Amino acid sequence: MMDIYQESGYGILRFRVEESDSNYNYIVWCSETLESAVIDPLDSKTLIKFINKHNLIVRYIINTHAHPDHIAGNSEIQKVTDSKILIHRDGKAYVSPRPDIVEEGDVIRIGKKVIKVIDTPGHCPEHISLILGNNVFVGDTLFLSGCGNVKFRGDVYELFKSIAFKLRTLPDDFRIFCGHDYADKNLRFALNMEPNNEAARAKLDEVRSAHSRGLEPPPTTIGEEKSYNPFMRFDEPSVISNLKKRKPALEERHEIIFGELRELRSNW
Repeated sequence: MMDIYQESGYGILRFRVEESDSNYNYIVWCSETLESAVIDPLDSKTLIKFINKHNLIVRYIINTHAHPDHIAGNSEIQKVTDSKILIHRDGKAYVSPRPDIVEEGDVIRIGKKVIKVIDTPGHCPEHISLILGNNVFVGDTLFLSGCGNVKFRGDVYELFKSIAFKLRTLPDDFRIFCGHDYADKNLRFALNMEPNNEAARAKLDEVRSAHSRGLEPPPTTIGEEKSYNPFMRFDEPSVISNLKKRKPALEERHEIIFGELRELRSNW
C-alpha cells in the first residue's frame, strides 16, 4: 500500500516494504521542480519504479542512520539516479558508496523546498531526523507510541535527550513519519503502563481498524504522541506510579524513568 501526501509545494510518498520488519520507505519532492530525496531506502526496485513513473529527479539519498535495513537500497538507487548519499559523520564508515556528511543545523535543498537536519542520537550514535514543513522524519528514534531500542550501538540516555529535548519540544501539529510500524504492540505496552489512558485505547482501535482493511495507520502528530506514548510521558504521575509499584526504589529522575520504560519494553 502506497500513501501519497500532497502538500503545498511538495509531496511525500510512504510505503511499507513487503517481507521486511514493517519498514517504511519514503520519497519527498518539490512539486514545482520535481527534485527529490529518498529517505532510508530498503526496497530500491519499488522506489526506482515510482521515481521513473513520476519523472522525479533524485538529488539525494538520506540515511537517518546506518542500520542495514535503512541503507540497503543506497547503491542501486545511486547508480540509477547519480544522486548523493547523505548521512551523519558517525555513520560514514558503515555506508557505501562514499557518502557526504550532514549534521545538526544543515539544510538540504530539493528544488524550492528545504529539509532541516537535527541530530537525534540514541538508537545509534549517527541518528538524525529531518524536518520538511510541519513534518518530521524520525527514522527509528520515535515510533507510534514507542521509541527505538538501544541494542545495536545505542545509548538510552542519548535517546532520552533526543526525545525529551529535540522531538517532544517540536510543535504539537508536526506530523511524524517513522521507520517502522510497531503500533499495535507499542499501544498494548502503553496500556499496560497506563490502563486508564483513553487516548491509547482509542488509537489502538484506530490502528487495528486500519490494519483490518489492509491500510497503514495514518501518521500521528507530536501532540497525539504526548497523550499516549509512554516515552513522551516519562514525567506523568500515572506512569511513574505504575513503575514504582513494580520497583519501589526506582529514582524519579526523568532519564531514569525513561530508561526503565525502555528496558521493560525490550523485554515485554
